[in-house]
Amino acid sequence: MNRSAIRVGTIELVIAMILSGTIGYFVISSEQPLYNVVFFRCVIGVIVLGGYAYFSGVVRREFFFFGTLSLIILGGITLVLNWILLFASFNYIPFSIATVAYHMQPLFLVLMGALVSREKLAGSLLFWLALAFIGLFLIVELDVEELSALFSSSRHSAGDPSALVGLLLALGAALLYTVTTLLTKKVSQVPSTFVALVQVVIGVLMLLPFMDASNLPTQTNQWIDILVLGVVLTGFMYIIMYDSFQKLPTSLIAILSFVYPVTALIVDYLAFSTQISLWQGLGVLLVLLAVCAVKFDWQFPFKTYSAKITLK
Repeated sequence: MNRSAIRVGTIELVIAMILSGTIGYFVISSEQPLYNVVFFRCVIGVIVLGGYAYFSGVVRREFFFFGTLSLIILGGITLVLNWILLFASFNYIPFSIATVAYHMQPLFLVLMGALVSREKLAGSLLFWLALAFIGLFLIVELDVEELSALFSSSRHSAGDPSALVGLLLALGAALLYTVTTLLTKKVSQVPSTFVALVQVVIGVLMLLPFMDASNLPTQTNQWIDILVLGVVLTGFMYIIMYDSFQKLPTSLIAILSFVYPVTALIVDYLAFSTQISLWQGLGVLLVLLAVCAVKFDWQFPFKTYSAKITLK
């Protein structure tokens, strides 16, 4: 592969991952209802991606066959629902912590792939998965009272375990994005920009009934936040990110993706002075280590246990 292409792709992906790490800040700063934020992100994304797709010639008649288009539409539904759950998690936990939990998606992808293909599940994968969940437990810092309140009928007596709610929302978003990824892989013959365009169009149609027109932004800075989310963090980011995927090897894409959660941690600290405790920091490291291990297929030197996955 051309070195200059790899260099350009690396720069594009680093920029895309840095931009991704700032999404939580603009969502919170816009002070908009959840559905409004996602709706405006989709509307502006349609304009930017639609213009780019038209002038680059990626909109072609053969992509509108029922089978292909239905998979893209289904992927669009799961993508939009993933955004809704992720943004909702910001109401319960700092967006940096939600981003780290959301980064469990590669683990879910490998696990779901094994379930779908009925492949053996290596013992090393089970170990890394367990390590990641230990890290998540440390991140949300649940105490015994919160856990007992969660599973008891008198939850009000021990307070609301909101950290766990936020964690579950972020993990649900990661699971939905895993489904989106698997569906998108089934239409790999379709240019990714066209796929992204159809997905944001689906988002507009899905969210229009829920958009709160009585609670639109009233301040200039709020509209600026919305425009940044739509133009920069949806349209522009998708274009350069997908372009980088075509230039870079999978291993480099995997390692550069860690710029995303690290950036979120830094932005959260600088913008909202969010403090990460020692235990939370350890949890973040465990999650990132586990994800890195799965992405690069780190195996133990000794023979590992493997479990046969059967679907009933």
